[in-house]
Amino acid sequence: MTKKKAKEPGKVKWMKRFIAVAGNIAPNTTIKILVKLLYTPRKRELKPSHLECMGRAETFKFEVDEFRNPKKKLKLQCYTWGKGDKTVLLVHGWDARAIDFYKMIPVLVENGYKVIAFDGPGHGNSEGERSNLVDFKELMYKMIKKKIGVPYAIIGHSMGGGAATYLLMDYDIAVKRLVTIAIPTISKRFFDRLFETMKVPVKMQRIFYKSMAEEFGEPIEKYNLIERKEPIKAEKILMVYDEDEDVVPYSDIRDFMAKRPEIKSLNMRGVGHYSIIKNKQVIEAIVQFLK
Repeated sequence: MTKKKAKEPGKVKWMKRFIAVAGNIAPNTTIKILVKLLYTPRKRELKPSHLECMGRAETFKFEVDEFRNPKKKLKLQCYTWGKGDKTVLLVHGWDARAIDFYKMIPVLVENGYKVIAFDGPGHGNSEGERSNLVDFKELMYKMIKKKIGVPYAIIGHSMGGGAATYLLMDYDIAVKRLVTIAIPTISKRFFDRLFETMKVPVKMQRIFYKSMAEEFGEPIEKYNLIERKEPIKAEKILMVYDEDEDVVPYSDIRDFMAKRPEIKSLNMRGVGHYSIIKNKQVIEAIVQFLK
């Protein structure tokens, strides 16, 4: 297959130009602007195929605290398809929304599963403006404990898959199946690569990581799956990835799997980070794995 190169977002191009000028003049102010941009997802219009799938869903709202701000409440838009006895929770990635699984959802329903998904804070039709991986992890815990119960399986794409993995490490929740699709195994690596591309001054990088630690209440180094020793509380785990993609380094995936030989894997080539959840072969492999 021909490798699909990820298109550089306009947000990144703008930040490159901005940091080149402002980064050395006012690093603290520039970091605040950079943090807001990085943690604010974009709103995208829905396609007819999205709307068709969404129209078959039952919907409900789930209230959560705004990240690290319990005084402010947000309502998440949640969706349910199917009436099966086994529940599959779908978790989308950054700059995405629940209905991005529109190719996978009907196949899961046809195979007898009840599917639940949500739009993360600031994403899709949910309230809020900003979010991050830690936020996703915490709201999943609350949703499982207070609303939907422990699902049979969790399927997470990109940041959503990473958040699901940390959820099963950090909290008293265990599932039968976990499927991660194109997940970042080292969260800090994303920012390091971004800063390298933008030529962000080292001083600014230190300020950024310090501010992240203060906001998260823990250092970003905690979110490194390769170094974490805790068990992932799932009976079986499938890791789906594309070793040719540009968003998640294949070397990180390889190093993680070397330390977790019990994890099954599906290596695609040239599918792309965002298209992988729509790939027919991937969907068929996931359905077979769930059985």
